[in-house]
Formats: sequence, C-alpha cells, structure tokens
Amino acid sequence: MNYSKIKKIISILLVVIGAIAIISEISSVTKNYYVQSVGVVFLMLGVFLVNTNVKSKTKIDSDPYLEEEE
Repeated sequence: MNYSKIKKIISILLVVIGAIAIISEISSVTKNYYVQSVGVVFLMLGVFLVNTNVKSKTKIDSDPYLEEEE
C-alpha cells in the first residue's frame, strides 16, 4: 500500500475516535476528564496528520541573470 493512503486512513481514524470520545463525554452526566483529554489529543493528532504536507525541496534553480563574482 501507499504511505499517503495509510497516513490518510490513520488520520481519519484518529479524528473519528477523538470526536466520539469528546462527544460522548460532553453528553454524559458524570464527566471523565481523562477521556476528554485523550479525545482532544487524538483529534488534534488526526487533524495534524491531515494538514501536514511537507515536501522536501529539490534542486533550487539559480537566477540565470545573476552571475557569480570572482
């Protein structure tokens, strides 16, 4: 499988798990703040993985009009 496809699946799962944990704890009568904090961490990790798109820079072409001085 492709790395980007695996990354996308993992990030969507993290977002879904985090959202379910937060929504279930908000709607419950007794609050468990550990579950809420874990839900927020999962949600933020998933959103971070969705939004990161770091590409390495390839060869930078120098401006042909600039010449090096010797």
